[in-house]
Amino acid sequence: MTYLQFLMAFVAAPILLLLVVLRHELRWISWATLSGLCLVALVYTTPWDNLLILNGVWTYPPARVLNITFGVVPIEEYSFFVLQTLLVGLFTLALLRRERA
Repeated sequence: MTYLQFLMAFVAAPILLLLVVLRHELRWISWATLSGLCLVALVYTTPWDNLLILNGVWTYPPARVLNITFGVVPIEEYSFFVLQTLLVGLFTLALLRRERA
């Protein structure tokens, strides 16, 4: 399984499900908050991942990624930072919605 396939199956699919469930709940403030959190996650994790890869703590097999990198980090990893943050944020909103009901 490639990293992109993993993201689609285990991160993007639940995000799509949550977007359907929350389609009437999401307002501009929700999107602004989620966007801000995604930006923080991206800015915070980028230096660490570059450092860890440069120091050989972990690697990404070329056959498992698209080989599009920023620094030394594959684009799938950056996508993971954003998508995982979005998934957790949407899940939190779904739990809050349930709590209010």
